[in-house]
Amino acid sequence: MAFDRDRQLTHLASSISVFAITIGLVVGQSATQKSLAQTSTTPAPSGVTSINGAGGGSINTLLVGTGTTSPYAPQASWFNTYGVGNPTTLNPPGAVNPLVTFRYDAINSSVGVTAFFTQTPPPLTATNTATILRPVSFANTDDPITGTEKLSAGPNTGIPIQVPVITFGIALAYNSSGLNVPVGGIKLSRATYLGILNGTITNWNNAKIKADNGGRIITVNKPIVVVRRSDNSGNTFTLSSHLKAVFGATWNRGVGQISIAQPAGGIPNPLPANTVVWPANFQFASGSKGVATKIKTTAGAIGYVDNSTRLANGLQAAVLQNKAGTYNPISPTSIGNAFVGATDQDASPRRIKLVVTDPTAANAYPIVTATYMLFYGKYADAKVTSGIKGFINWALGVPPVPAPPNATTNPNNIAIARGYAPLPDAIKKQATTLVNTYVAP
Repeated sequence: MAFDRDRQLTHLASSISVFAITIGLVVGQSATQKSLAQTSTTPAPSGVTSINGAGGGSINTLLVGTGTTSPYAPQASWFNTYGVGNPTTLNPPGAVNPLVTFRYDAINSSVGVTAFFTQTPPPLTATNTATILRPVSFANTDDPITGTEKLSAGPNTGIPIQVPVITFGIALAYNSSGLNVPVGGIKLSRATYLGILNGTITNWNNAKIKADNGGRIITVNKPIVVVRRSDNSGNTFTLSSHLKAVFGATWNRGVGQISIAQPAGGIPNPLPANTVVWPANFQFASGSKGVATKIKTTAGAIGYVDNSTRLANGLQAAVLQNKAGTYNPISPTSIGNAFVGATDQDASPRRIKLVVTDPTAANAYPIVTATYMLFYGKYADAKVTSGIKGFINWALGVPPVPAPPNATTNPNNIAIARGYAPLPDAIKKQATTLVNTYVAP
């Protein structure tokens, strides 16, 4: 299998870093929580086709649900509204397509891409106890592929297809314990959040934070504890891409998925490809859930997580200044505003790529991305092809396909309730056309 240099490094680091997540997080999962991941080697019910995928955790709340109560429960998540739940008790009343079930291993974007191109489910490790059935049918990634990757031998063939399915924002979520938080949240100017993430602003009493908030004293003295990702992460890629687009050479810590701590000798020169070098004193955790948990349990902490994970964990988010100079809280509306007028930036007719690293709209949230699904050009099983096309036509329909009988949600409502923003209609139409044209049995 041929990969470009960046992807090679990403996948290598992924294989290493997957062992670095604390075993305690896995041991702490209940059987119920594991079942909500919708990953199982249990065969699908008779007559139901299993469609299996792996990838980023940023979309897990939307695809299968990660909580136990509305709106984050698995009931009425995208996969459980469209197909048969695993188990079936995860379904809301009825199902759009009772002939398929989607199973998803939310390990991370890089591992999902590897699983897709090797056509092999992610390996079981101390940190990944979830399993999906063979064969791999799709992947999800927050870092779009380059087009240089090649499929290994397997049942599925053809040129890979890539389409965005939803947009989301990266929140700078914080622990407000001991902080004097203004109504509406703590504001951070562009220079201030750069300083925090560069490690040069280290206390919540910093004069820049005070100035950003109209002279309000946030605290007399409390150290800022920055929490970063330790594993390969599309969230890291999105955040670092934004910082590079906004600050240029001033952000000299790299762009990519791989997070490493700054060595004693300083920032490496040249920087390793696809790598972000964080200050050595930053704390770290694996996965969006791991980062959110560390923020919740650490007074004065701030870290980057996708908005859905932030909401599901009840964390406050900094109100960030955008390119127009205005401050907008993160929300489905401000995220969606960032993508108004966005167009495909990939020359391939089989891939769509949206590049919005520093949105210009005054009402837009500044750190946003789209997340993508990868499909094969030709599937060995025509039932899988049919299920994938049906799902994309339902999820990205314009207008949305009506929800199943007795359900009160549609794809857009499900996404918005969980903190995401639907794609612009023009991109939805382009994505559904691409899948219907190029995904074949």
